[in-house]
Amino acid sequence: MTGKEMVHHYTTEKHHLPLILVSEALLPSNAGAENEPPLLWFSKAQLWEKTATKIEHMGVGLRALTFAEQLVKHGCVRFSLPGDDPRLMNWVDACKYAGITSTARRKLEKAGKKMGGSPIDWYAISGGIPLTELKLQRYDGSQWVNSPSL
Repeated sequence: MTGKEMVHHYTTEKHHLPLILVSEALLPSNAGAENEPPLLWFSKAQLWEKTATKIEHMGVGLRALTFAEQLVKHGCVRFSLPGDDPRLMNWVDACKYAGITSTARRKLEKAGKKMGGSPIDWYAISGGIPLTELKLQRYDGSQWVNSPSL
């Protein structure tokens, strides 16, 4: 990755963004995996990280929302960081750091690929990042635009 290339932490505007702004930082999470150290995930995907899409009960079962549905129901925002930030670990290194076995890693990769994601795009940081170090953008329906919220 070059320094000019950005990585993004994608999240929802209507639910997560207000909580993030109050905390004044992006904070890592272990997403309920009790024995894993928390990580803060980023992606090289430039439009949207497919694995960040919400899965909801839709009629007769669960399914991932489309990007358009995600945008309407939840809003889409991203926090960006230069891709050469030395705190970034690639997917494999992040899994090793978190103690994720190679078998579990392959299962996560398979699930992520099924959603349209690519492990080669996934990066993580082991600590929190103050919002002052990040660029915030929201998707306006046609493009990512800078947000003055920070």
